[in-house]
Amino acid sequence: MIGLVILYILFLSGGLIVLKDKKFSRKETAFFIGVTTLGAILWGSIIVRHPLDLNKAIALIINQFL
Repeated sequence: MIGLVILYILFLSGGLIVLKDKKFSRKETAFFIGVTTLGAILWGSIIVRHPLDLNKAIALIINQFL
């Protein structure tokens, strides 16, 4: 699990450096951070053997907006 956290930090920091050098907008940067964080959460849930059910999470989000 510690390795996953280290990889997440390395990937996120490397991606932010690239995004800063290429002068991407804040919207693209926020999208990158969101997708990276979601991926880390999903991998972490699998590693701790309690996988998240994305269908339930999506249904919960849709029900809150409707």
